Amino acid sequence: MPLPPICTTFEPYFLLSDERLQDIVNHFRKEMEEGLAGYGKDVAMVPSFVTGVPDGTEEGTFLALDLGGTNLRVCEVRLFGQHKFEIKQQKYKVSDELKEGEARILFDYIADSVDAFLTEIGSDISSNEPMHLGFTFSFPVEQTAIDAGKLLTWTKGFNAKHAIGNDVVKLLQDAFDRKHIHVRCSALVNDTVGTLLSRSYQSGPALIGAIFGTGTNGAYIDKTRTVQKLGEDKIKQAEAGGEHAGQFMVVNTEWGAFDNGRHCLPVSIFDNKLDRESINPRKQAFEKMVSGMYLGEITRNILLHLIDSSVLFNGYSSKTINTHYGYDAAFVSAVEGAKSPEEVKKLIISQLGVKAEHIGEGDVEIVQWAIRVVAIRASKLAACAIAAVVQHTGNDKVPKDEEDKGVDVGVDGSVAEFLPNFSERVSEALAVLLGKEGGKRIRMGLAKDGSGVGAALTALQAKKAMDKRTEGKSQFVPGKKGYN
Repeated sequence: MPLPPICTTFEPYFLLSDERLQDIVNHFRKEMEEGLAGYGKDVAMVPSFVTGVPDGTEEGTFLALDLGGTNLRVCEVRLFGQHKFEIKQQKYKVSDELKEGEARILFDYIADSVDAFLTEIGSDISSNEPMHLGFTFSFPVEQTAIDAGKLLTWTKGFNAKHAIGNDVVKLLQDAFDRKHIHVRCSALVNDTVGTLLSRSYQSGPALIGAIFGTGTNGAYIDKTRTVQKLGEDKIKQAEAGGEHAGQFMVVNTEWGAFDNGRHCLPVSIFDNKLDRESINPRKQAFEKMVSGMYLGEITRNILLHLIDSSVLFNGYSSKTINTHYGYDAAFVSAVEGAKSPEEVKKLIISQLGVKAEHIGEGDVEIVQWAIRVVAIRASKLAACAIAAVVQHTGNDKVPKDEEDKGVDVGVDGSVAEFLPNFSERVSEALAVLLGKEGGKRIRMGLAKDGSGVGAALTALQAKKAMDKRTEGKSQFVPGKKGYN
């Protein structure tokens, strides 16, 4: 049965032409370059001060701490080399009293939790060398070094006093020192940077770590000299550290905010409605078209419009469809993965609450269409972000006189993992954007647990850079003037 004409009217906003995709990549590269050149840009291009990625040969035991919600997660990651590791972890509840009390008490609790964890697993802390810890701190921070960052504001229900404006690494280290816990907080970690490092350890050096989950973001490795906003002095200091301790740096793009100015993204009436009703209008424009938090809501807006136009469900709706964020990306994934129209009909009845008698001939096909075009657009836009980074770093072509090792991209998140056809559609779009040969060079694979394993690996990189500098007597500490 042919789709109603109203559906085809909206297709240009979702089924993007090759020229449109290329235009988006060009804009993406322009915003990346602006972010590298100056502060305060939408695509912020935040220097992580991580000066390299692991290659899978590293060995040792490192700790990770992940604070960002109701639980605090403590992990011990043992690296065995040959891309193999083992993880032990434990979660500790963070009460409302801790979230809203004094910062010192909160950080004392965190230190006590690490101590309890180490005792519980019987960890062998040597008396002379402290254990290195990577701290995934999922709140807005102005990072000034691999092991320094000031808290800008609390989010997610946290409001601990006397923390804002202070260095969160120092707050944690002071708590360890007060309690004589032999742990050194060596790295403050963004989970996207952690994803890049996690993939690199498991599969060999990767270029990009990307999260396509509730939100979306990407990190990649660039020449430190490209991060012009650091200033010539800091860049020269960094480069003096050499190839593995300053010449390169991992950059956290914050690409979810790409095209907040609406210069190139295909904003339909459904996207505009989603944005207008969101808690952050005109912010995170790219994220709102790509990430799992919003895919269900875009399709809900489409279905509601088609119901109001009397071309779907005979004009009848349901409580779920009428409710803001009434369903999420799990429904999108279920419909995309359905094997038959009957299966989709069952999902419409069970998950959307539409009465069976209101589902007419052709309605299942319309729902499948709405879900499919939204999922296709998300995948193609994800490919635009990857292609922009690949082109920006010159990795769209084989380096001259070098063996072609391809380009590795580590991905994590519910969309990357559970949305059917996501990776195939990303690969199709990359073949368009980078050419068939260029597209073939991109290897995408899941990189699990950027906030746990990735944080421990960031502590490893910090220790590696520190050891290199000690060997070479370099005084460079990423992001700091002064001495090691």
